Parts: sequence; C-alpha cells; structure tokens
Amino acid sequence: MNPMPELHVVLHPRHPPAVDTFLRGIPEIVLHCPADEEGVIRALNNGAQVLVTFIWRDAFLTPSLKWIAGTGAGTEQYPLDVLSSHHVVLTTAAGVHSDCVAEHAFSLLLALTRRIGESVRNMTQHHWGALVGEELAGKKLGIVGLGRIGEGVARRAQNWGMSITGVKRHPDQYQGCLTDVRGVDQMAAVCEWADILLLAAPATPDRRPLVGERELELLGAGWIVNVGRGSLIDEAALIRALRSGGLRGAGLDVTAIEPLPTGSPLWDLPNVVLSAHNAGDSPGYGRRWGVIFAQNLLAFAGAADWRNQVTGLPGGAR
Repeated sequence: MNPMPELHVVLHPRHPPAVDTFLRGIPEIVLHCPADEEGVIRALNNGAQVLVTFIWRDAFLTPSLKWIAGTGAGTEQYPLDVLSSHHVVLTTAAGVHSDCVAEHAFSLLLALTRRIGESVRNMTQHHWGALVGEELAGKKLGIVGLGRIGEGVARRAQNWGMSITGVKRHPDQYQGCLTDVRGVDQMAAVCEWADILLLAAPATPDRRPLVGERELELLGAGWIVNVGRGSLIDEAALIRALRSGGLRGAGLDVTAIEPLPTGSPLWDLPNVVLSAHNAGDSPGYGRRWGVIFAQNLLAFAGAADWRNQVTGLPGGAR
C-alpha cells in the first residue's frame, strides 16, 4: 500500500485566536504559517493543498489548492462559481462564534443606551460627567437576520424584558423563540416601530444596503447596532443621521471599508461605539473551530461527511 502523501496546510497570517494553536497540535499535517500574503501565495504555488483563511485573493487559487477551511461564517468574499468549477471545497466556520457575537452585539447595545462610549471619552479627558442612560426593559428591538447570531440576541433580549420583531428573508421557514417575524419587504415598518435596530444578517447578494436614508429617518431618535456586514448600511446616510442628532447612536463591529479609514467621521462622533470586526473573537474560538476542521480533515480523506460545506464535490477532495 502506498503511504498517504503529506498534507500541507497554509494558515493565513490574519486568523482568529487559537486557530494556530489547534493546527500545530495535528501531527497528520505539515503546517505553514507565512508572515504575509506573499508567503501564502508562495506556499500554495509550492504545492500546498489546504488554505485556512477568512480572506480571499485571486492569487490564492493555484493548481494544488483543494480545500479552503474558512475561519469565518461569511462567503461573499469568495468566487464561489470559480471554486466550484475548479473542484475546490470551501467550508465555513458557521456556528463557531454565534454566542460570542450575540454577546458582543448586546454589549454594543448596552454601550449605546447606557452611554458607556461617551463615558470612556470623558475618562480619557479626565472629565467627571454624570450621563443619564436609558433602560432596555420595555424597549422595542428589531433584529434583521435570524440565524444563530440573531436568534441568540433575541433570546437574550427576551430575558431583558424587550419587545422584539424579527426580519428574515424567508419568514415562513423561521423556527425560533420569536412570534413576530416578517419579510425584508417589511423593513420600513419595522424601522418605524423599533427603538433599536440590530443587524445580524449576511451581505445581500448584490451588496446593496438594507438600511438607507429612509430607514434611518423612520428609526428616528433610536439606535442602530451592526454585527453583520458593513455593506448592510448606507454609511454616508448613517453619518448624516448621526451628525444631525436624528439618530441617537450607532454600535458598529463592521464598516463599509475595513480597516475603517483614519479619515472617517465615525472615529470621532461621540454617539458611535466601534470595534474592529472582532465580535467573534475569543480564546475559545480555536477549539470550537477545530471540531469542524477535524471532521473535515477526515472528509478530505474520504472518511467522513463534510461539515459546513459550501462548494466542491462530495467525498474526498484528494
């Protein structure tokens, strides 16, 4: 019997916490940890079969690449048709960080309503200023996107005594804790009803915003939180609404351009709380992601079914 060829795995230098630690503990693979994307390309051109990443560059598609083990839940950055035509399997980390992102979303929500962002700004200036915050109990929350993250936010919000309406592309397929779930065509009505709008949806197929000037006007003197994708909000309209005082605040883990350009007004607006697209990061990420990777490592060898597979052929990818 011929021995199995060595499996060379390339880890993109930008990755969630502890993914590298997990991969280093797998004796069946040869792990490459380049310092930059040029190193990623060199390793793939030298015959590596597996790429661990949440970032895509067209130069990553080499003849040897057979499997992309995604470290993020989204897929909009990948050329899915091209990967399928080249029989490259793409798997995602869907479900790995659901609770973590839901907690982060709730943290942003509280930071806005309790004015924690403003308090931190006062702190950096050594200014003692008592700020009157709002209570979440009794507030009306509209959640756009009811996957694992949106559902996690909904469960938490129910425990805080909030009224909740959900928005989902296929509300007839919803099975969860909410009784009021509407289609995307009801976005305007939900914005008009809500005190807080929370976005936990993936990007739209055409990357057009779900929230623009009209939706922000209907939301009025409310708050908006985005842990989905930056493209879900018309950022120029958001800045205008924040500057005018019509919108009370925005909590953003994602922005239209990432990293957020240093000249963006969002950095300095006092009614904005920002985090650097790190809602899903926690010390437990690598361990949870590793459970998916371990199963898919068997699938790659044809010994198991793929988990979170988006593209590619069933069975072993070798």
